[in-house]
Amino acid sequence: MQDAVLRHVFAAHGGRFAGDGVPQSDLDAIIARLRYWNDWFDVWAEQGDAYEERALAALEKGADVTAGEFLWYASIFYQYAQFLWFHQPQKREAGQRRKQELYRQAAPLLFPLARRFDLAIDGLSIPGYVRTPPGQGPFPCVILLGGLESTKEESYMFEQMCLRRGLATCTFDGPGQGEMFFQRGYTPDIDKYCSRVIDHLDTVREIDSGRIGILGRSLGGYLAVQCAAFDPRIKACVCWGAFFDLSWWDKIPELTRTGFLYITKMEDKKNAKAYLLENINLNGIAEKMTCPLYVLHGGKDTVIPGDQTDRLEKATSRIKNRTFNTVPNGNHCCHNYSPVVRPQMADWLLSSL
Repeated sequence: MQDAVLRHVFAAHGGRFAGDGVPQSDLDAIIARLRYWNDWFDVWAEQGDAYEERALAALEKGADVTAGEFLWYASIFYQYAQFLWFHQPQKREAGQRRKQELYRQAAPLLFPLARRFDLAIDGLSIPGYVRTPPGQGPFPCVILLGGLESTKEESYMFEQMCLRRGLATCTFDGPGQGEMFFQRGYTPDIDKYCSRVIDHLDTVREIDSGRIGILGRSLGGYLAVQCAAFDPRIKACVCWGAFFDLSWWDKIPELTRTGFLYITKMEDKKNAKAYLLENINLNGIAEKMTCPLYVLHGGKDTVIPGDQTDRLEKATSRIKNRTFNTVPNGNHCCHNYSPVVRPQMADWLLSSL
């Protein structure tokens, strides 16, 4: 019998791990080994190390495609090793760095390959990757945003869905996320960073910069709406898990609440809470959106309450082309319906761009 924390994590996020590419046999093995939350990081990390060893062996044999796949598997296992592991910052950050480096090694070996970029802004550097479908293009492009604990390396499976449909993809970390966390904690101006990325996409010859869409998951859904509200170059927006504000702070699961405080990089938790409540709020922002909008939410989401959907729906009432899809039995971001809802979002982006 697993402890209460593990039961919560698997209930709230069930389907996410497989949806993001964790092989079912490995997931079964991990679940069989886990009994206590304290074991979580090490059990996932061991699987990541095993795939890294396999990747190195494949490289020695000249099997570059296999090596790239194994390195990506190693990266996703480290993504989930540090997943929600906010109570031990040093260990989490070591896991983040391992994940980033493993993906960076995988990037040129993937098919299609992932091209790294680092963009200067305000004395910082925005790290990201662009992937384009086979062919000359130019292709429409979807910007994929991570959320509270998800980063640019985690979106590979959704990227593949987009690429198969003729959509290029772009992933990057913003303030408080992934690699950028080590430069700057969460700030309320993600739109500025996204616009800098779109400037870069305008220079990529395979991309049609007149057809840019954006998708964000969980907190990333909030960020996607904010970016679309402030940059008219974004022609379609997917909010994968309705997120409007933090009025539900006292109901946030403890692991997630700890994560919100963590991304501010503030020592004083009281100040961090006040900062988040003030700066994570789409009131007056969502109303500025004009592009088509697709919102997906789970009717049984135990992380983000359903009234967030109502708030977003009211604020975007001016948008004529919008879809609100609440899956009655869906969990957080409808991960338990991944095989159904993910292709539908990719299809919507294709038709909207």
